[in-house]
Amino acid sequence: MSANSTPPRAPMRRSLRILLFVSLALNLIVVGLAAGAIFGGSHKSHRLPRETDFMGAFTQALPDRDRREIGRDIRRHHRREGIDRAAARAEFEAMLTLIRSTPFEADDLRALLTKQARQEADRRVAAQDIWLSRVASMTDAERQDYADQIEAVLAAMAKRGPRR
Repeated sequence: MSANSTPPRAPMRRSLRILLFVSLALNLIVVGLAAGAIFGGSHKSHRLPRETDFMGAFTQALPDRDRREIGRDIRRHHRREGIDRAAARAEFEAMLTLIRSTPFEADDLRALLTKQARQEADRRVAAQDIWLSRVASMTDAERQDYADQIEAVLAAMAKRGPRR
């Protein structure tokens, strides 16, 4: 054997080859996920927007002062109607009790769900009435500006897509 020649290399063990292949595959997956997150387009725009997205636009378009006043009026209404966190928590606990009950009484749970849906609808109507009274108190020019702001908010929402 000459001094310049290298000794023959032992073949790579099969388990080491498998380990290297798995490592390469995992690295490619990570790179693919990162590239998809960075360069991939948003697929949110293919979904239909929710009603709350549009209602949010009507409140976002209001001046800060009006939003705060409407929020105060809604909270005042909730207090008058006895709607607070403690009452909501009690209803949540009642729902859990009904779900856990043996024997299970679907009609009782349905009655509680119906009651909650009715309360939510009442709260939504009250909030809409408070908002409507604020819009009704605007001058013609204020309402025109407000409508322009709503359009701008809706355009921005359409551009970025609805929330999940």
